Amino acid sequence: MYKVIVADDEPFMLEGWRTMIDWRACGYELCGTATDGEEALALFNSVEPDLVVTDIQMPVMDGLGLIHTLREDLAYTSKIVIVTGYSDFNYAKQAIRYQVDQYVLKPLVPEEIHQILMEMIEPLDKRRNEQKQQNGVMVTDEAYENHLNEYRISEEYDLEHMMNISKEILVLIEAGNTYSIDIALSALLEKSKKAEVSLEWIHHVIRYIHGELLRKYGKREVCREILCEKEWHEAASWSSGTLQDLCVRLSKQLSQSELKQKTGTGGLVAEAVNELKQHYRSKIKLQDVANRIHVNSAYLGQQFKREMGVSFIDYVHQLRVEEARKLLRRTNMKITDIAFRLGYHDAEYFTQKFRAHTGELPSVYKNKNQG
Repeated sequence: MYKVIVADDEPFMLEGWRTMIDWRACGYELCGTATDGEEALALFNSVEPDLVVTDIQMPVMDGLGLIHTLREDLAYTSKIVIVTGYSDFNYAKQAIRYQVDQYVLKPLVPEEIHQILMEMIEPLDKRRNEQKQQNGVMVTDEAYENHLNEYRISEEYDLEHMMNISKEILVLIEAGNTYSIDIALSALLEKSKKAEVSLEWIHHVIRYIHGELLRKYGKREVCREILCEKEWHEAASWSSGTLQDLCVRLSKQLSQSELKQKTGTGGLVAEAVNELKQHYRSKIKLQDVANRIHVNSAYLGQQFKREMGVSFIDYVHQLRVEEARKLLRRTNMKITDIAFRLGYHDAEYFTQKFRAHTGELPSVYKNKNQG
């Protein structure tokens, strides 16, 4: 059995960790719980756990402070899982820097936690065997610090770009853009295949996307059924298109729900999105769309940003970039011609927007995805 401690300042959550999770069935023993970071440190020193599970927002010492102490001061090399109700990507960013193994959003879903625990058994076994081979000699603080510095350098690759990708995928799912969902997820997974980023970082991004979807739509019964499927976290099955299928299924379910709401604000935004999908290649303005669906442009702009998560004009650029990707992959059109075809009268401006959304120049994207 691997030893576990849990830190969370919410009594209800601690009770959930004790009663909802079948630790022994997964190969673990829950050795204690704490309500703040300092209490967790005292428990850590007495238990010497193989796994630490912690909330972020706690009194006295928060979760990030606890993790910093464990990694930097105590050179703790085993597993850490963050479970939090806050979906701020900056938390995920700091979690990566400290080599946090999993980043999971509340509410607590037993099936998801069980899956995570099972995934960590193999690396825990490997760590235990390595320690035995070293005859009990632990990695020195200096060696660990060097390793951590190397890790930081590699994982600082382009965090802002990866954040943009994850948010873009969320927008595509919520907008019902199933074709582009497949393209965006395939491009994300391809980054790992080409060793541009580590699979561990891809895990963090997928968990962030999944957590956001669970937080927003987990209370809808049909959506929750899809969101609780174990394949969300089975990296081995992602290459077969399982991840894309889950996201597309959820997106279609959300679109069906939107179609049932033909009245009110939701209907207006849906009409605006439909207009954009038909006319995004032309020089279209918010006022034009507002006039077509008979609504005040300022009001439409506010509601569009609230429901879609991006501004009207950013959504137009997103649709254009997705179309540009398709043209760059499938045709021999010049970049200048593609820009003009998609409503850009300045190829340099098109290049700027393409790079902002994809992280690379159109010419680079074309070379990588053709031939």
